[in-house]
Amino acid sequence: MKNLFTSEGRINRSKYIHYNFIAFIICSLINLTMNSIPFDDGNVFVFIFISLLVITYLIFYICLIVQRLHDLNRSGIHILLLLIPIYDVYLKFIILFKKGTNGPNQYGEDPLGIKEIA
Repeated sequence: MKNLFTSEGRINRSKYIHYNFIAFIICSLINLTMNSIPFDDGNVFVFIFISLLVITYLIFYICLIVQRLHDLNRSGIHILLLLIPIYDVYLKFIILFKKGTNGPNQYGEDPLGIKEIA
C-alpha cells in the first residue's frame, strides 16, 4: 500500500488485480457521480473536483502498470507500447498472466519473497 503512487519497485499479479478492482470500483463511483450531477455554471467546482480525482486515478494506474512491468523485468518505458493497437492486447495479457521474475531483479526484491536458487 505504501508504493501506490511511485513507479519504483515491483508488484505481483495478485496485487495488480486487486488494485485494479479497487480502482474500477472508485472509477465507477466517480462516473455515477458525474452522471447524476447536471453540469451548469453552479457545478464548476464539482467538475474540477471530479477532474482532479480522474487525474489522480490516471497517475495511480500508470504507476501500477510500471510496477507490474518491473516485476516482469521490463523497463517502465514499455508502458508506451500500450499505445500500439493489437500489441497492446498482447502486452495486457502478459501483464495480467505472466509470472514475475523469480528473485530480485534490477527493479527490486521479489514481491512474493521467493529467493532465487543459484
